[in-house]
Amino acid sequence: MRSDVNFNSAGTRCAAWLYQPASAEGRVPCVVLAHGFAGVREDRLDAFAERFAQAGFAALVFDYRHFGASDGQPRQLLDIGQELDDWQAAIEFARSLDSVDSERIAIWGTSFSGGHVMTLAAEDARLAAAISQAP
Repeated sequence: MRSDVNFNSAGTRCAAWLYQPASAEGRVPCVVLAHGFAGVREDRLDAFAERFAQAGFAALVFDYRHFGASDGQPRQLLDIGQELDDWQAAIEFARSLDSVDSERIAIWGTSFSGGHVMTLAAEDARLAAAISQAP
């Protein structure tokens, strides 16, 4: 089951999809996902999130500020520091969800965001896992 959600990063709305497992009892682990260089969540991140949900995980897929359905001007602005801040905001949003076990958050990045997840994992000891998919 997918729903549209939003969270704020530095006062700007970030758009996200929240996938919930169909048969979850209690709080579930969550995987936070984001796209790589200049991508958007529609670039097949839904396929990964759907599989995580089928396996019993919640999945939060988001667009960085300035990209996709998220707010921010100018459009298509690539700013590594802001993207890392967006990741941190997405992780905190996932931790705040009643259906999510805040101690079992994993992060998943592809391409350029694969580097972001390595940086975040080195800084946030509370993360349960970091997955970097890079060609």
